[in-house]
Amino acid sequence: MKQSDAVVVPLATDIGLAIRRQAPVHETTSACQHIAVERSATFGRLYRLDGDAMAAEADEFMLHESLVHLPALSHPGPASALILGGGDGASARELLKHPSVMRILVAELDPDVVRVVSDKIPTLPAGAFDNPRVVLRLGDAADTLRMAQQAGERFDLILFDLTEADDPACAHLHGDDFLRLCAASLTPRGMIHVQLGSPFYQPHKSAALHQRLRAVFPSVRTSLISVPLYGGPWLLACASLLEPRDDSAASLDTRLAERRITGLRYYNPVLHHASQVLPNYIRELLA
Repeated sequence: MKQSDAVVVPLATDIGLAIRRQAPVHETTSACQHIAVERSATFGRLYRLDGDAMAAEADEFMLHESLVHLPALSHPGPASALILGGGDGASARELLKHPSVMRILVAELDPDVVRVVSDKIPTLPAGAFDNPRVVLRLGDAADTLRMAQQAGERFDLILFDLTEADDPACAHLHGDDFLRLCAASLTPRGMIHVQLGSPFYQPHKSAALHQRLRAVFPSVRTSLISVPLYGGPWLLACASLLEPRDDSAASLDTRLAERRITGLRYYNPVLHHASQVLPNYIRELLA
């Protein structure tokens, strides 16, 4: 593979995923970061921010269905949601499948992410930003949440659809102070859903963020999914102030039917529970 034909997506300091380009890269430098849109035979169109892969057409449903439906279906009737980041619109797209959700606030730092992805990979937002239930708020997500909290707004769901936890643009969105702000911004049965990262390639970062969550939230449940673009195993953590009900697969099936959610390609109620069963090495990592 010629170097000019390939893009290498970093997974750890000493390893990366080499992706053969099928077309010339489309590059944009915004006020915040470098945005690149690639196309490959395996992943289809994908976009990167400052070199890190964010989402690809071929496998993004694995992440976004899990990030959204694991907490949304655990809630008896979510009405309000905040997406931290989420400028590609894919999380908003999935949340719109829940008819009880009346307001989705997307707190995205970079307007060029919204513009570029909507133009170059329109299957990700699938028109989500044109839906009146979706409100796009540009700027630092911490400021957006702080203003909403001070105005008395509370959320049933807060989803972390962000870049790496130690990325300079969003490291403060994974710190103790911000996690406490999230806790104060939840409804009584509200939940936050956080991407811990790769337990294999990022074990120390994943474990540290998990510990910070446990210090703030009485209930933290982890789920293990698979995202090929991110190197495979990927950890999510759902944190809440109250212990959520342990809904059976049958009751989750009933909720899917009541909400008329069909056509999901990754999430299902059996997987909902199975994803919470962790291998021993991950249980030891998070202990």
